[in-house]
Amino acid sequence: MLDLKTLKPLIRQIAEEKGLSEQKVFEALEVAFAAAYKKEYGQKMQVVRAEINPEDGKVKFWQVKIVVDKSSILAEDEIDETKKKRLDEESEEEIHKIRFNPERHILLEEAKKIKPTTEVDEEIITPLEIKSDFSRIAAQTAKQVILQKLKELEKETIFSEFKEKEGKIICHTMTN
Repeated sequence: MLDLKTLKPLIRQIAEEKGLSEQKVFEALEVAFAAAYKKEYGQKMQVVRAEINPEDGKVKFWQVKIVVDKSSILAEDEIDETKKKRLDEESEEEIHKIRFNPERHILLEEAKKIKPTTEVDEEIITPLEIKSDFSRIAAQTAKQVILQKLKELEKETIFSEFKEKEGKIICHTMTN
């Protein structure tokens, strides 16, 4: 559980310094926690999401899988053929089949057992065991992810500011 009494002022301060909304900084923190969880407890191709409850500071984790149909999965003999087609410059046929990975995908039949109304390309979200202790390496991963995410958010903010000014002439006078 996070100590929100110390975390909320930090989030507010970062948001003010970087010119971001507190919500965006909070979301970056959730992405960082998901990355730390995946680094410490997850699998290589697994998709993990985290959610921090703003009321009590509890962090929950979920695994996300995309629902696929058997017809959209490459068979082993098709995998080699697909590689050949990609190398063949004259082949303009688009490849819409995927290589099934049980950490990222779930078959439609299995997904319907969890949620009967599920359709192809939907996400199935299943809760993961709640963990709160992370190694130094996982903590470093979280730090790097939050720094990267904050930089991306800053760039987006600056870009949107200037996008609004596109096509307008801006005069700037210098005073000595």
